[in-house]
Amino acid sequence: MYTGSEEVKERIRQAVDLVDYVGEHLELRRQGRNFVALCPWHNDSRPSLQINPVRQSWKCWVCDLGGDIFSFVMQRERVGFREALEILADKAGIVLETTASHPVEPGSPEDKATLYKAMQWAADQYHQCLLQSSEGAAGRDYLANRGITQESIERYRIGFVPDGWQWLMEKATGTPFSAEVLSAVGLAVNSEKTGRWFDRFRGRVMFPICDVQGRAIAIGGRILPELADEKTAKYINSPETRLFSKSEQLYGLNLAKDALSRERNILVMEGYTDVVIASQYGVNNAVAVLGTALGPRHLPVLRRFADRVTLLLDGDAAGQRRSSEILELFIANPIDLRIVTLPGNLDPCDFLLEHGRDALEQQVESAPDVWEYKIRQETQGVDLVEDTHQANRALENLLTTIAKAPRPDAADLSSLELREQQILNRLALDFQLNEKQLRARIADLRRKPQPAAAAPPPPPAPIKSTKPHLESIERDLFELLLQHPTGIGMALEEIHVTQLKTPTARQLFQTLEELLERHASPDFNIILTTIEDIGLKSLLVELDETGQKKQDTDRELALRELLQTFQRRWTEEQLSRDQAALEASQLDEQQEMDVLMRIFRTRQELQ
Repeated sequence: MYTGSEEVKERIRQAVDLVDYVGEHLELRRQGRNFVALCPWHNDSRPSLQINPVRQSWKCWVCDLGGDIFSFVMQRERVGFREALEILADKAGIVLETTASHPVEPGSPEDKATLYKAMQWAADQYHQCLLQSSEGAAGRDYLANRGITQESIERYRIGFVPDGWQWLMEKATGTPFSAEVLSAVGLAVNSEKTGRWFDRFRGRVMFPICDVQGRAIAIGGRILPELADEKTAKYINSPETRLFSKSEQLYGLNLAKDALSRERNILVMEGYTDVVIASQYGVNNAVAVLGTALGPRHLPVLRRFADRVTLLLDGDAAGQRRSSEILELFIANPIDLRIVTLPGNLDPCDFLLEHGRDALEQQVESAPDVWEYKIRQETQGVDLVEDTHQANRALENLLTTIAKAPRPDAADLSSLELREQQILNRLALDFQLNEKQLRARIADLRRKPQPAAAAPPPPPAPIKSTKPHLESIERDLFELLLQHPTGIGMALEEIHVTQLKTPTARQLFQTLEELLERHASPDFNIILTTIEDIGLKSLLVELDETGQKKQDTDRELALRELLQTFQRRWTEEQLSRDQAALEASQLDEQQEMDVLMRIFRTRQELQ
């Protein structure tokens, strides 16, 4: 049953958040304090998979599956516990003592733990260069001119790299980080002509890009204005690496997530300095895309942290074009997207510096949703009564967009149908047409032949596991102990393992006994992490969930009463065994006397 040390398993569990991991593979939606997603192991139309971020557990009541992050990986990847441990250790950058069949050499470009360390080391070098070196003066002047404070420089760990070909490479001399390792995190490049290594970033203010856990995984660099020319990109980011994928990362999310847990409205901007300045003005729910427009892989991340997405676009023509590029992506997904186009061709940074936080908040409050924005775009400057040609073209574009939106089904009928009804009411009023005509045209557009798509594969069957069984009283016991772990010691004193009827109960009881020797009071996560059997993990989550729903005002009192019930049952069973022994008439005189005395004492106890 046991694989690897408890310490390593616990380190991995704490390093990889269940919500973050599941959110990378499924689209999450907040529901109260928990998250829900469509279960991948059955044809789910309503989100049946529930994720508890506090307990770090998940449960699908339809499939009767559940567990922790290890069992989620076991189910998703179709692997055993050891393989799941290795997958999560690799993600966390933790080296396991026993290696896989293809061992990764520590310190090599394939060693993820080394890559995380190298990235953090480089970010620290850039930061110290900006703060302390004479070479960093140009970077300090640039940031001061942009209005970025010393506090923000520290908060976002902003750095600077001088305009030299091998500044970082020389810094790496004598460190554990080879040129190949620096290349693996996107910081070094090998010249095809000379074979020499050189720095990817030169003469730039450096903005570390962190994952949700706050680990540096990439770098974005802004060229100093005095070093820029026509061939030099204003901003460049790290290339795609084992640590970094720009199409699913958002700058500043690690610092914004606390504010998002309260506000649930994420402001998406286009530049690092936009986010930094927003934070200076107390706007702490802002993030930025990384050199790319919002795309499909951003959607699970956004929905995990927010109920509403507000996109703040630069007021120039390029910002207008980018809004059009992402409109259909959000229209085709049930996400509450609002779009702010800032006046005066200003970006969020300059807007805040000129007008302040209140003005920005007014823009956000009055931001139209994605449909309203689309209608305004299509009808701007068009006389919908007199200009028949332009009005028809605008209407056709709008109806085509509606036709592309997801069709409401039985699972999500109310929200999608209601939204569509509201839009059609608005269009019928604006274009002075009958709503039935609009619906007829949408139906025609939806009937247009679409490219044949392969039928989606059926969901993979979950890993088969024998359903662990517990007696009703045993279920009550473990439900209580998971909610009241300080009572485990009391239960171990009052109950002997032989008093438990099922093998499952005896196994769990012995696990608690072993854990109590190492922990003063093993909590739910420690118990769940110790268990490696996928069926037992699922049972523990089920017991935890049902235990939480039982509103016992005094769990210690409830546990004492339950332990008394166990003792009474054990005593009654002993009485029955003794009476059966007497009736069998197979005892000698002394044995009969001993049994009679025991029966007498047992009946007194029961009374």
